[in-house]
Amino acid sequence: MNPSDQRKALREAAQWHARLHAARDCADNRRQWQVWLDQSPLHGWAWERLERLQADLAGVPGPLARHTLVAGHGELGRRTLLKGLVLGLGVSGAVWTGYRHSPVWLADVRTVKGERRSLTLEDGTRLTLNTDSAVDIRYSADQRLIELVEGEIAVYTASDPRPLRVHTVHGRMRALGTRFNVRLHADRTELIVIEHAVAVHNAASEHEVRVDAGMALTFNSGPLSEPRAADLASTEWREGQLVLDGWPLRSALAELQRYRPGVLSCSDDVAQLRLAGVYPLDDTDRALVAIAGALKLKVNTWTRYWVRLTPAA
Repeated sequence: MNPSDQRKALREAAQWHARLHAARDCADNRRQWQVWLDQSPLHGWAWERLERLQADLAGVPGPLARHTLVAGHGELGRRTLLKGLVLGLGVSGAVWTGYRHSPVWLADVRTVKGERRSLTLEDGTRLTLNTDSAVDIRYSADQRLIELVEGEIAVYTASDPRPLRVHTVHGRMRALGTRFNVRLHADRTELIVIEHAVAVHNAASEHEVRVDAGMALTFNSGPLSEPRAADLASTEWREGQLVLDGWPLRSALAELQRYRPGVLSCSDDVAQLRLAGVYPLDDTDRALVAIAGALKLKVNTWTRYWVRLTPAA
């Protein structure tokens, strides 16, 4: 099924749900709904998914039951389902914004803490999601769009006449035949270009800023600054490695914290010790032992989820 047709059917299903709920006893509404439902298997598919989704949405009235549903034809991301439902029901923008920033529920593709995931998109572009990350993927006849909702991605673009763009809440990045890394922080977006170049634009800038290979650009919703030399070692997470070159211990632990649950900290008297080396992201316990050994620290473990580094003596 065409994604645009799926979204249209979901929106119509949500609108029918609202009409039926507003006038439960209106036989004419029910007859018209039945006509719409029988028009296309796609309508049955959309109504079935709306019913399933209702169970996940506290506070949204239950759907009108239907005992016989047309079998579904494929899946659509939960984010698209929710968006169609929320907009169709006329739920407030504030509610939608809350769902929009809940990637566990809404994103087309996502990873949990400690997980990395690679996939090949329909055009051959290779996309890798870092730990605790989420993206929406919007491909159409004239564009390729990846929206980074949370976390970090590495992109290796495939040749295609359609432009490839990556969007975050802070701005838009246009690939110029390239390999690059994008990380979304709470207050900024960080771009690192590994091959070729990426053009960056946001609402506060009149012109795009070109970021070439080996360069980085950190930006928010304000005017764009000039690119700077990139720390390419920070992109080695794709290979499962945390590469540190003189990082303060507190910063190193904050980065390692992204890959494990619970609380990871150190005492103030060792927080500024400098750390260099390569540490495994897929075994953070082993990484902590190696860090403690390098700096002669003690690993205090109360539970798997509460670890603190302190002086050994």
